[in-house]
Amino acid sequence: MRYQHHIFICTNARENGDCCAARGSLDLLKQLKHELRNRGLDHDGGIMANKSGCFGLCQQGPNVVVYPRGSWHRVTDTDDVTALIDGLTHSNN
Repeated sequence: MRYQHHIFICTNARENGDCCAARGSLDLLKQLKHELRNRGLDHDGGIMANKSGCFGLCQQGPNVVVYPRGSWHRVTDTDDVTALIDGLTHSNN
C-alpha cells in the first residue's frame, strides 16, 4: 500500500440547498494538504488527501471519509483538521 491512510473530502457544489463546498470544504482540503506537508506525511507510507464527489450527507458537511478504515468524519475548521490528522497518526490502523 502506497499510503497508510487516504482522506477524501467532499467538495461537491450545488446551486440550491446544502453542500460541502458552500461550507468551505475546498479551503479545508487546502488546510489538510498543508498540514500533511508540514508534518512530513505527504509521501509514501504517509497520508494522501483528495477531493471527492458527494457522499449524500450534505446537511452534515463538510464530510470526510478515511480509508482503509472506512471511518466518516465532519471537518468544519482548522481544529478538526488537526484532530483528524492527530487521530490517524496516533493509531496503528
